[in-house]
Amino acid sequence: MTELGLHQLTFEYNGQPLFDHLDFQVEPGTFGLLTGPSGCGKSTLLKLLAGLLPQYGGAVTSGQALLNGQPVGKIVPYQRAAKVAMLFQHPGRQFAMKTVSEQLQFALANLQLPREEVQRRMHDTLAWMNIHHLAQRRVHTLSGGEQQRVSLACLLAMDSEVILLDEPFANVDMMGRQQLLADLKRLQTEQAKTILLADHDLSGYQGIANSWYQLSADQQLSRHDPQSLPADQPTIPVKRQPLNEGRLVANNIEISVGSRVLLKDSQLTIPQGQLGLLSGENGAGKSALLAALSQQHNYEGQIEFDHQAATKLPPKKWALTVGWVFQNSTDQFIELKAGDELKASQTHSCQPQYWTKDRINQVVGELGLTKCLDRVSYQLSGGQQKKLQLLSMLVMGQPVMLLDEPFAGLDGASLRVVLRLIRKVATDLQIGMLIISHQRVGVVDQMDYEIRLADQHLTLLGGENID
Repeated sequence: MTELGLHQLTFEYNGQPLFDHLDFQVEPGTFGLLTGPSGCGKSTLLKLLAGLLPQYGGAVTSGQALLNGQPVGKIVPYQRAAKVAMLFQHPGRQFAMKTVSEQLQFALANLQLPREEVQRRMHDTLAWMNIHHLAQRRVHTLSGGEQQRVSLACLLAMDSEVILLDEPFANVDMMGRQQLLADLKRLQTEQAKTILLADHDLSGYQGIANSWYQLSADQQLSRHDPQSLPADQPTIPVKRQPLNEGRLVANNIEISVGSRVLLKDSQLTIPQGQLGLLSGENGAGKSALLAALSQQHNYEGQIEFDHQAATKLPPKKWALTVGWVFQNSTDQFIELKAGDELKASQTHSCQPQYWTKDRINQVVGELGLTKCLDRVSYQLSGGQQKKLQLLSMLVMGQPVMLLDEPFAGLDGASLRVVLRLIRKVATDLQIGMLIISHQRVGVVDQMDYEIRLADQHLTLLGGENID
């Protein structure tokens, strides 16, 4: 069995200590769950175990990370990968090739395996993960959930003994989450793999996790009984209630990706001043719909704002009409530091009288970002990046806002603060907001309506009087 752990390790970013003489041992052959609030250091802990830090950031001032008694960072990468592999929070960042099969071959070639062994492992992995149908798909056309399954397939093909996963279900629907959890449990029980997974959502782990570790906000690590993890909660529908009139209307919309038709003969109105949930399975076309509404994806049909066709308006004017909060936070940043990101949004805000410096500073404090303003945005935790991205887009203040998985990577307390902020801004400025989220617990009770995308059509599940 592979032995992996941190021994009296002290680690700092930019002179600021994060861990102080931390001891942690990954239990071989177990399924471990790592939880804790946003920014507490979960991703950093996993990257230290994987040997990615301090090579790619920060500094170890005492102690070390050891793999079978050797410092992890000093082991040749391809030899280290045979023992320890890590799935990042955003799987798309791990892809280097065009298609799924090419990506699998690339991952295996880096292990310096013979060609015959590469082909055998690729075939076996596609079969084991049941993703033969994705083999020739271009990775950029995959949904978030499909990308996660492909990323996990790459780790499986590499046959690493320890698998570290950082928020692997952030953009995955409930069915996909359950399937991925089942796949990981099978890896642990059938192939004797060691799993350590960081997650904010505690649902689905009862009876699966053998160990439960929790990092506190001050980076103290404690262990809890996995039997005390919460049981799964039933799916909650959005309550039906009257809807406001909408300024953004789409008629007879059809959207395709390559030869795949995602949506056809569909109508949509986004009510002003209200929050709508756009639900559907991974790969259904939810993100493609938001891209079409923001004029960044081809479509057939008509999209209008205040009875003006989107195609008749200059792109810059439409960008100041419909804001799109991307699924991956860092894709949205245009400045290096967090504070400069907010200043840029304030400079170009559609609601400068509302988004005063005092109001922005107040919300920064509510979101727990005050100490982040002088930091590089790309070095923040996933949850901090989400909150920074969301605030910078809310400050822009477009009359319609499309939010793609804005709650991914947020702990429960952060989720509640973010939802209160979104609700207040939508009400105060009468902004129509349509939100993609696979997380339902703590979210659906704040929504005014729900629209589900399935079988190439949109269906209203909650709300009334929508066109």
